[in-house]
Amino acid sequence: MPLYRAKETRRFLAVSLTLATGIVSACSDEQTAAPKPPRPIRTVTVKSELIGDTFSQTGEIRPRYETPMSFRLDGLLSYRVDTGTEVKAGDLVASVDKTPSINNVASAKAQLDAATSDAHIADLTAGRNWELFSKNAISLAQVEQGDANLEAAKAKQEIATAALANAEQTLSYTDVKAPRDGIVSGVAVNTGQTVSAGQTILTLSTNTELDAVFDVPEQLLDQKLADSDVEVNLISAPSQKAMGKVREVTPMADATTRTYRVKVGLDGTASDFPLGAAVLGKVVLSPKHLFKVPSSALANDAGKQAVFVFEAAQQALSLRPVTIERYADQNMYISDGLADGDIVATAGVSKLRNGEKVSLEKDGTL
Repeated sequence: MPLYRAKETRRFLAVSLTLATGIVSACSDEQTAAPKPPRPIRTVTVKSELIGDTFSQTGEIRPRYETPMSFRLDGLLSYRVDTGTEVKAGDLVASVDKTPSINNVASAKAQLDAATSDAHIADLTAGRNWELFSKNAISLAQVEQGDANLEAAKAKQEIATAALANAEQTLSYTDVKAPRDGIVSGVAVNTGQTVSAGQTILTLSTNTELDAVFDVPEQLLDQKLADSDVEVNLISAPSQKAMGKVREVTPMADATTRTYRVKVGLDGTASDFPLGAAVLGKVVLSPKHLFKVPSSALANDAGKQAVFVFEAAQQALSLRPVTIERYADQNMYISDGLADGDIVATAGVSKLRNGEKVSLEKDGTL
């Protein structure tokens, strides 16, 4: 090869090597100056919910207390309130003719006055006998007889006093008063009719303390219904809602329907519910505090179920084992392994690694 060509070749190789070295150095500087950013991940913030099997049943609104009212004596009905009348405790709701009872009270008072007078005379006689006995004017037998007459007179006075109290109490039985606040839901007799003791005159129902009454199948009794929380909605106005607790379950099934009657005591928000209205009751059976998480968040930790939880302090992921109670739709319900406020990765979990630095792309709450 000519000498001048060899020199040119060596010069070309030197220039090429210099350029290559510069390019490699520039790439290395660029990588050092611009590190790879943390992977963005999609997440959800979890919060525990009381979740169980929901059971629905139609029923009706009934008063908690429904009391048939009656008199304790026979008589001619002279007054009663009408159906739908709202009354307060102590209000008069019905009366019978008071004339016979008033006469009995007057007679008892007269007998008491006579007994009181006899007792007074017997007391004076007994005292006089003792004075005469001290002067040896009468015998001891006469003194003892006077004392015996006094005791008999006092006994008759006590009997007359009790008779007057009974007559006055019987007079009070001519009125029937409301034992509590409520509304008259039905009447059985009219004024002018002769009624007997114990005969139902009217029915008083409470309009503030209400029950939602349901007839449920036998299968539901296997659940723990006692003291369960029940949501009750009016069928005619679903927006009207009240909460209550199961307070009574009949121990025997209805002979015809083979269902069991359940009474739910409603809270004060049901005061506007009309008696007899149709309602829909919902109860959550066997409830548990569970975390609702998308099924796409499920990862694997050495063959065990797990999820990636974002640790804010380290800005990194932590693979945490969990216990899944059940699956529903596109979600899973976790009973153990999470806490309120945990941030769980919900997408691309197969590409994530424990301890990996990440950033949050999207956060929500289920």
